[in-house]
Amino acid sequence: MPVLDRLLRALGINPVQLRWRLHRFRERAQRRARSLENRSRALSYRHQVCPECGLTADRGERACPRCGTRLHGPWARRLLLLWRTLVPAGTYTYTVLFVTANVALYAAMVMQPDAMPSEMDLLSRFGAGIPAPVMDRFGAWTVGHIAQGELWRLVTPCFLHFGLLHLIFNCLWLVQLGPALEQHHGRARYLVLYLGSGVLGMALSVAYRYLARGPHAPDIGAGASGVVFGLIGAALVQGYLKKSPGSEVFRGGVAKWALYAIIFSLLPGVDLVAHLGGGLTGAGLGAVLPTRSRQGVVWTAVELVCLALVVSSFVAVARRG
Repeated sequence: MPVLDRLLRALGINPVQLRWRLHRFRERAQRRARSLENRSRALSYRHQVCPECGLTADRGERACPRCGTRLHGPWARRLLLLWRTLVPAGTYTYTVLFVTANVALYAAMVMQPDAMPSEMDLLSRFGAGIPAPVMDRFGAWTVGHIAQGELWRLVTPCFLHFGLLHLIFNCLWLVQLGPALEQHHGRARYLVLYLGSGVLGMALSVAYRYLARGPHAPDIGAGASGVVFGLIGAALVQGYLKKSPGSEVFRGGVAKWALYAIIFSLLPGVDLVAHLGGGLTGAGLGAVLPTRSRQGVVWTAVELVCLALVVSSFVAVARRG
């Protein structure tokens, strides 16, 4: 392939490095396919494996015959296996899911008939800002809505953005910080960190505006910036205070991210209060949340409750129109 190699080099691309990356991509795709096949087969497996000692037990056993660890019943086991088939453990599931949701919701808002002038082309639509009525319809918070009891609007804004740059910056930060924290804490605890930082950051921002301007304050807010600051706060705590196994990944580079974030927060129009609330919440959660371990029934239940909260919040917004 000498002609192709010369063309790639002319474009500034190293052909050897490109082939190596394609090879790694194919290997990862094959591993994911094998993993999905194995997890699918596990749904029809007639026995269960003790999570502590690894002994194979009959599917009707309620406790491991060797170590006494409590085992799930057949229906609970099948539900857990189905959940693991759909959402495998040990992956950056929620980092990918939430970044995808942020982008998809922004695209949905851009395509609204009243979002942009009808003569505007698609590229210009994506580059322009989203009008307040559209943001409000998709679930952005206002002081008035929260004062009327629409508390689900503290959840939905964590996935909405006012403009393309707003979306890109937050998603870049999520991609940089999310995988390391999701791997360090585990999927369910990362979900608590994400939602906790975003919701409490929004709540503090709403409370500040309510006290400053009253229940009829015209402010409207949304964005994953509070989440980003929460992830930064959690990473700083892990890297410089707790220093638990694996926390060395959070040292050095995260401090620079924190400095950039603080500078960004001082720009006009940026919700400094939400950033502060998210950062403090993330630091607090980072201090108390355990590091990655076997998830267990309790954390699986917490995970399902958090997902139900997100889904029900968007359903509530859709019903209110």
